[in-house]
Amino acid sequence: QFGGPQQYDNKQLRPTHYNMNITDYHFDAFCGLFMTVAREMGVDGETLMDVQVILNRSRADITTGCTVRMELSKKKNAQDGIDQLFQRLGGLDGVMAMVDRLYECLGVDKRVSHFFEGAKTNAIKRSVTDFMIQTLGGPAEYRGRSLEDSHSVIEITDYHFDCWMQNAARSMRDVGAEADAVDEVTVVLEPFRKQVLAHHYK
Repeated sequence: QFGGPQQYDNKQLRPTHYNMNITDYHFDAFCGLFMTVAREMGVDGETLMDVQVILNRSRADITTGCTVRMELSKKKNAQDGIDQLFQRLGGLDGVMAMVDRLYECLGVDKRVSHFFEGAKTNAIKRSVTDFMIQTLGGPAEYRGRSLEDSHSVIEITDYHFDCWMQNAARSMRDVGAEADAVDEVTVVLEPFRKQVLAHHYK
């Protein structure tokens, strides 16, 4: 990309990143870190501008897969209703199995495991289970605190939310959910980012 001797087939960018759920937010985060490192290495301002232009040429190829898949999932949820998603996940048993697996994954993920320790973990897990069942079209009624309130005292950022979402996707795959269903759940859960991180954004 920067004129060096190593050659890369740009045609591989899109298929390589298609299933990685990379959004513009993630792409911008990568570019920001890349630019920070370049500045620390003493790269001059004019060259940094050229670097930014070159990096942005890859944006569409890297983010298109996520964009296309998420749009298809939004349309399917809108057309067929959220209750069909709940049934495709295996109903109550399926969603409960997914949450069980989610907490197993979170418990060993060193990036976020410290948020899921302590005496209240089981009670929080039960609350999360009710929330997930209700949100994904099931019969449970979530009676817990608002997402803004329950996360207001926790020092979490977009990074931690992304880690949670990655573990959620992994847990669904681990219990046998189809790839399309995983995408559709991602579409349903992603809008809660602003509520979960309301305190952080302030």
